[in-house]
Amino acid sequence: MGDAPPRGLPGSGGRSRGPRVRDRRGVAGPGGGYLSRPRPCCGERARALCGYARAARGKARGARSIGERALRRVLLLAYFFPPLGGGGCQRTLKLVRYLEPLGWCSSVVTTRNRDYWILDPSLLPEIPAGAEVIRVGGLTALGVLRLLTHAGVPVHEPQGSRRPASFRALRALQRWVFLPDGYRGWADAARRAADARIRAGGIDALWTTSSPESAHVAGLSLKRTHGVPWVADFRDPWVGRVTYRPPTPWHDARNRALERRVVREADRVTLVSEAMVALYRERYREVDPSRFIFLPNGFDSDDWRRAARAAQEEDRIAGGLREPRRFVLLHAGQLAHRPTVRTLLGAARRVLERDPGARDDLRIRFIGGNEELSARDRKRYGLGEVLELHPSQPHVEALVSMRRAGALLLLGHGGAADSLLYTGKIYEYLSSGRPVLGILDAGPGAALIRGSNAGAVIPPGDEEGAARTILEWLRDWRGGADLSTHLQEESLSVWERRNMVSDAAEILSEILPIRPH
Repeated sequence: MGDAPPRGLPGSGGRSRGPRVRDRRGVAGPGGGYLSRPRPCCGERARALCGYARAARGKARGARSIGERALRRVLLLAYFFPPLGGGGCQRTLKLVRYLEPLGWCSSVVTTRNRDYWILDPSLLPEIPAGAEVIRVGGLTALGVLRLLTHAGVPVHEPQGSRRPASFRALRALQRWVFLPDGYRGWADAARRAADARIRAGGIDALWTTSSPESAHVAGLSLKRTHGVPWVADFRDPWVGRVTYRPPTPWHDARNRALERRVVREADRVTLVSEAMVALYRERYREVDPSRFIFLPNGFDSDDWRRAARAAQEEDRIAGGLREPRRFVLLHAGQLAHRPTVRTLLGAARRVLERDPGARDDLRIRFIGGNEELSARDRKRYGLGEVLELHPSQPHVEALVSMRRAGALLLLGHGGAADSLLYTGKIYEYLSSGRPVLGILDAGPGAALIRGSNAGAVIPPGDEEGAARTILEWLRDWRGGADLSTHLQEESLSVWERRNMVSDAAEILSEILPIRPH
């Protein structure tokens, strides 16, 4: 596919019950979960929200009366939700947070398990008081792996890290045993909880988000049982996703059949890139193409304000005692299935060969799951202390690290995957003001970087090109040059999470049955 910038962007022309306040015990829920008792999204509070919504969305396409919208509630099925952390949580969390001012209250069915590598309790205060959170348990592939290896190889990793051996075992278990993914046990429990919540009344629409794709399987069952208007939100492709290779033709056929049923019966299918929209429209020509909608990720300016305050507090506590001044190339987030990291390491080796002083001045820092790397890579590429591997950080701390880095690393999957999608953190990268070194093939991610004039894009395998870019930036940094990208506020506003949520509110309103007056 070509490398045209996406539309509207520059260049385009144990057991966890959550916080006591929000997840306090209420009505007993199915599957061992419970239903929190949210503050009502009606009455005086809703009327105040309505006034805001009227001003902000008065000209929205197909808008219904604001008073009617204030009474709506959407039921979301999302495994990745605070206190779990990582990039997969942000889309649903921001959706729940910013739908309220647009007249939509949220009920979220999520996990009470801690079967994930990343926990970030700092995100819990962002859940609005009017949200209802229903936490249910359910066996996952990681839970099974831990049970099977309890007396053998340990798989309980330090917070925010993953061992390559246990990660490979988990992937194998998911491919062969669980269909469509390793969260099917949780999704079955979530479906039962959601069924009970719909029967209790007050639910106007259903929203399921993947991964895990099993959330959509649960949504399909709920759609068939209750006829509730349904949005299936795809953060990644289902069939053909990078992290899953069907072990047999039978597995492949089953996944294709499940995806087909979901796509045909969902009222809307939202996808995170325009390339994905084109792919699904082509794959399912029998489906009305207008049902496939581009709904991108983004960044939240409120998060950057929190990060600025956190950085000031860090400086106050440090009292001028800071680590030595170095040029840091930072990668924030998971590194699964990104072979392009080898291009980066090869480039770093060339940099050190040509500029011995870089051993003191340069650091290549990975924060988060980095099963593609190990301490052996330091020796294999001769990087020594230049290569740093760190566990995940809370979200705001990661933003502070981004802002303080010399440049940010965006490593693609390579090939067709880069032509379809890009990591959601690219928007936070671009809004950080730091230059981005992207090692990826042509596609929407490369187009965003080039179209924003926010850094350099190097094709996978081009170690020499990446080394020249690093050497140039390192030389400029030593000379005191300002490497900030200085993107204009109006350009950045296109990627605000609030805009995505505003579009999501329109989508939800469009699929509702018309109420008689």
